[in-house]
Amino acid sequence: MATATLPNAVKRVPGGSSLGLFAINLDRSPDRWRQIEAGFGSLPWPLHRVAGVDARKDPQAVLAVRGSELKFPPDAVGWNAHRNRLFMLVEEACLSGHVLAWRQFLASGLDHALVLEDDAVPQPGFETVIRDLLAEGFEADIVKLEGIPRPGGRKALCVAKLGSHRLVRSLRPCSGSAAYLVTRHGARELLARVGTLCLPADDFLWTPSWHGLKIADVAPWPIMQSGADSVIATGRSAKKLRQRPPFGRAAAVFMRRAAERISLLWAAVDGRPHAFLTATMAQWAPDVYNLGNRTAAAAEDRRSSNG
Repeated sequence: MATATLPNAVKRVPGGSSLGLFAINLDRSPDRWRQIEAGFGSLPWPLHRVAGVDARKDPQAVLAVRGSELKFPPDAVGWNAHRNRLFMLVEEACLSGHVLAWRQFLASGLDHALVLEDDAVPQPGFETVIRDLLAEGFEADIVKLEGIPRPGGRKALCVAKLGSHRLVRSLRPCSGSAAYLVTRHGARELLARVGTLCLPADDFLWTPSWHGLKIADVAPWPIMQSGADSVIATGRSAKKLRQRPPFGRAAAVFMRRAAERISLLWAAVDGRPHAFLTATMAQWAPDVYNLGNRTAAAAEDRRSSNG
């Protein structure tokens, strides 16, 4: 399966910003690539395939992306600094796909990238939201366009109106890495800060204390996951290995997560505590997001949290 080549002429939208779509896809998942082409291939922005690295077929290729190693053979790269458990090779493969997407984007000459995992599905209004963001500009390095749905809404600060959507800064962590807009500065900082951190891609993206970037969300999300089984699910059971946490790690993780929450809140109000007074409820998932997909996503989130 050939990867799309980068465009010689960069296409620009009103407002002068150029955008490319970079979708991460494994060679053994051509059906998912076809779905990505069906959902995103007819848009006015170039669509590029980012060939993912496959933990099942080539573990060494996965480790080579960031120069990582298996510190807990045969399946764990290291200790997860956020969830106090092993960081599995399949999670390293997922994060490595995003690293490859950031690198490919920075080599393209484009101003912005829309990074997609290959189970992303555009929702009504998606194209209009992206056009408005690019035309009007936005004060963020990362704009999350998808997440794990939970009941009710979330406290957030409104940054801008986007038609029937809003650009917000969430006061709650928003997991999910299936779709996000990133600037060149954002991609450079993500690459510089990720190093060999043993942290899942979705946890890394939402946590400004790890990378120092400004994060915003579109509410409701204009992209959602399809609800299909995760390609990396083959390694989920490996997370249940009974490996004792390093001594004192539980307390360190508790303090780390408290710092992450404080950093998220401080970044959301941009260092102005009085801004909390303007917080309102923002919608998580779009109305058309069906119950079956919500159930699948919730189950996946529980497996990740309990693993």
